[in-house]
Amino acid sequence: MYLMDKSFSYALKENARVIGALVVRSGVTRFGESRIGYLWTLAEPSIYVCLFLFMHSFVRTSLPFGDSAMLFFLTGIIGFRMTNLIARKAANGLSHNQPMLGYPLVKPLDTIVAAFLLEAIIWMIICSLFIFFMFAILDRHIIVYPLEFAGALLAIFYFAFSFAVFNATFGTLVPLWAKILSFSNMILMLTSGLLFVPSSLPPSALAIVWWSPFLHCVEWFRSATYLDYVSVLSKTYLLSVATGFLVTGLALERIYRNRIISSE
Repeated sequence: MYLMDKSFSYALKENARVIGALVVRSGVTRFGESRIGYLWTLAEPSIYVCLFLFMHSFVRTSLPFGDSAMLFFLTGIIGFRMTNLIARKAANGLSHNQPMLGYPLVKPLDTIVAAFLLEAIIWMIICSLFIFFMFAILDRHIIVYPLEFAGALLAIFYFAFSFAVFNATFGTLVPLWAKILSFSNMILMLTSGLLFVPSSLPPSALAIVWWSPFLHCVEWFRSATYLDYVSVLSKTYLLSVATGFLVTGLALERIYRNRIISSE
């Protein structure tokens, strides 16, 4: 029993070292030696918020909810883009680290985990900066339910990782899947509740957009930042979909591991 525990501990440490090295490699691959990449990562959400604020003021429509258009659009943009970009970048970790799969210690799942950890850290920094920025501008607490906010982040990370595992494995086996995801990106954004309050939709429209897990990610994120926000959030549905993606992705990775490693 002692030898088994020691062997497991050694394997765990080796796997942690592999993932750590892949995180560093993913960071260097994404940003290189230029600081522009880091600045753009931080500035991109701000640009989206400014764009939506300009559209809102130009069209002169009523604010969907609350007294701050900046806060409403920011919670929607961060909620959606954090989920979407973490899932996409983590899924790309497999293809970007394909040459590393030739090493016996590196498994396909390690590349996805490494890319996910890098993106999760980046978005934690982005969230922290924007929360501080909004607090300084609005002079009020942005997170009204801290535990709910922590739960929202964990749920978003869980769904993003699960979706990434499924996309990476299934996308490698079925290359057409990546194109389908690219075409559906705009649809996912428009149905995520980024620009509207889902609970205010007609029942027929809500019955359609409700099935988007991205909508529930945004709803959970917003529910923690507004005191009286009426959401259509289903935590059970979101976590169930995430678990389904994860189990399917892990099964595909294990069954078709040799094919995934040898694919180009």
